[in-house]
Amino acid sequence: MEFAKLLPVPVLLRLPRKISQLTAAITLLVGAGWIGAAHASTTIELGTGKVIVDNKSSRALTNGTREALEQLLVKITGQQDISDYQTVDTLRKNANRYLRAYRFTEEQGELFLVAEFDRELIEAELVKQGLPIWGSRRPDALLWLAIEDQEGERRIVDDGNQSSLARMTRRQADTRGIPLALPLMDLDDTLTINGYDVWGLFPEQLVNAAKRYNVDYVLAARLYPNRTRELVYKQPERPVSTRFVPAPFKVPALRINEYGEVILPLLAELDAIQMSWVEKESASGPVFTQEEFSTVAARARKGRYSLDYLYLAASQGAYQITHDTLIGDEPEALLATFINDYANYLGQNFAILPTDGDRTQAFEISVGNLSSLAGVVAVQNYLQNLSVTDKVMLVKQQGMVSTFRLNLLGTEQDLRSVLSLDSQLQPLTDAFGQPLQGMHYFWSQ
Repeated sequence: MEFAKLLPVPVLLRLPRKISQLTAAITLLVGAGWIGAAHASTTIELGTGKVIVDNKSSRALTNGTREALEQLLVKITGQQDISDYQTVDTLRKNANRYLRAYRFTEEQGELFLVAEFDRELIEAELVKQGLPIWGSRRPDALLWLAIEDQEGERRIVDDGNQSSLARMTRRQADTRGIPLALPLMDLDDTLTINGYDVWGLFPEQLVNAAKRYNVDYVLAARLYPNRTRELVYKQPERPVSTRFVPAPFKVPALRINEYGEVILPLLAELDAIQMSWVEKESASGPVFTQEEFSTVAARARKGRYSLDYLYLAASQGAYQITHDTLIGDEPEALLATFINDYANYLGQNFAILPTDGDRTQAFEISVGNLSSLAGVVAVQNYLQNLSVTDKVMLVKQQGMVSTFRLNLLGTEQDLRSVLSLDSQLQPLTDAFGQPLQGMHYFWSQ
């Protein structure tokens, strides 16, 4: 069911920082299936920008080319506010210098300009200006998205969904250059997760159900309309019994309306019961506080919709959980902001800040399992194409082990982070499974 058209100008508000911008490390005893799995990543196209235009005129082409280049700069740098940097004005004003080809395409009644740029020339300019660069290998993510409509019905948005919100989600992820998949919600998914798990943003259930997708990040969000008053169930479908409420907790008093009918506890009261349980079992319960659940009317005064979201990253046997709440009048704008926040988060973690060309750092890396000249050339080309490397040279060959000297645009940690996104080069480990000291890797292809 589609949302009705709302106010044309989106207004986004965040909850207080002490509530919304909280990061917690929670160790979940869910096995090593996701934590210990090799990193999964996808190669993103970083030479093309795609923007909506009104027509095919030369003026629309000029403006669209600049907008497409700005979109590409955001994708390459991982920084949403890159246009605020004065140093990129020259690139934007001379967009035609970097343009290699363009075409117009029509999709679902909208006209798009697809502009192809010289990526190497753009990245060279970014390095010269000392701006960050994010390579084409990006970590994979799965998004569990639950939506509630005006009638209170909830549904999980699956991979086959073609609603405007689903299309916008895919488009925004593509614009920001992040691999983002929606679940299939086939028989396998329905056996491991349900709507209650997604709506409750239960970390353990979300991660367990995402194992089959082999992703590095698990995202979850619930989008719902804000109401000015709480909902009351006037006609319960089953007799009220204490067995439906966790035993040790205080049960809110039942109410009788003027017709003598029993009224169930308000949703906020039930949430309070649920959240009091979460405080004791934070490893598997929602990460949002009771205070957030009790501000339904306050949210409605700030915006017509709310979006609660989180994303989980595996780190040394624990899941680092980052979450936030957005409030606004446009569901599409809320989802776009959510995706932008996640893309900014990845950019801050994986984009490198290049050093000056005269101050590049040299490192040596040894790679085993190279039994032919073709394998040596393949590894050299692979290393040369990394965003963090400037020059790659073979300096030693001993048996099936090749040693390469790399001139890095960033740091050694930047190099390790980039290599962790791919399974082609695996770090050598000792008998206890710990990586060997130094840069020693194994070529898996």
